[in-house]
Amino acid sequence: MNRSAAQSRILTVATPGVDLAVRVGGAGPLVMLMHGFPDTWHTWDALEAALHQAGFRTANLALRGYAPSGLPDGHDCSMTALTGDVIAVLDHLGEGHAHLLGHDWGATIAYAVAALYPDRVERMVTLADPPPLVFPSGWRERLTRPHNIYLAQGAVSAWLLHRRKAQLVDHLYRVWSPGWAVPADHLAHVRQTFSNPQRARAAVDYYAAGMSADERKTMHRPLPTPTLAIYGAEEPAVRREAFQAAENGLGPGSRTMELAGVGHWPHLEAPEDVIEAAIRFLQDGTETTIAIR
Repeated sequence: MNRSAAQSRILTVATPGVDLAVRVGGAGPLVMLMHGFPDTWHTWDALEAALHQAGFRTANLALRGYAPSGLPDGHDCSMTALTGDVIAVLDHLGEGHAHLLGHDWGATIAYAVAALYPDRVERMVTLADPPPLVFPSGWRERLTRPHNIYLAQGAVSAWLLHRRKAQLVDHLYRVWSPGWAVPADHLAHVRQTFSNPQRARAAVDYYAAGMSADERKTMHRPLPTPTLAIYGAEEPAVRREAFQAAENGLGPGSRTMELAGVGHWPHLEAPEDVIEAAIRFLQDGTETTIAIR
């Protein structure tokens, strides 16, 4: 943990279904950080410090089911619950609106909040997941990312994830970011997290929950929030094509950015590039010195 994260304070936000842990630090406009899978809220340590130095306040949310947040009642990881968690944190902090920054599941949640609660979001930076309107759902996506099927089977999927000290985590990092030499301490931390059967079950519940018809209808249209969508050139072709078509799923003032030699974790594989791009976009929406599509 970096010094900035160590100096932050951890709050507990009680919701009807789960107690959420939120690490709050810095001063200025609020940026809410939401991690993805397989990962933890420590994925944002370096970016938190940079945001604090740039004059932002951060609220780093451990998603429901992920330590140190609680395990949700009834395994509820529906999109209604996930977006409700974000609104609960904003209300707890007394913030009418905030910037959102999310990776993987955190990006999906950010898109959903922008669609369902557009008046609560200023700008967004999303990593690795394209917006819902252009997100691929056909056979090419299923073949290149089969985890969406085998992680959606409840208790069986949880067993698959936590067995052998969460060995599946190694496979997912290797396949999703083939050119990245994942730091051993990061991989060990993530594997330890999902070696816990209850935490493994909470993580796979996200894949089983899905979205309601009303949520899907609301999200499958251009989003009103200015968004910088960042993705790696080593993502599979079906994902890259979706990002390249993302102008159809993002609203005015939005753009996408492709990072060469990067896979599914842009903020960890190319931290300086992502930090520069994210801060400039959140400050005023201007382009960075990095090539942006």
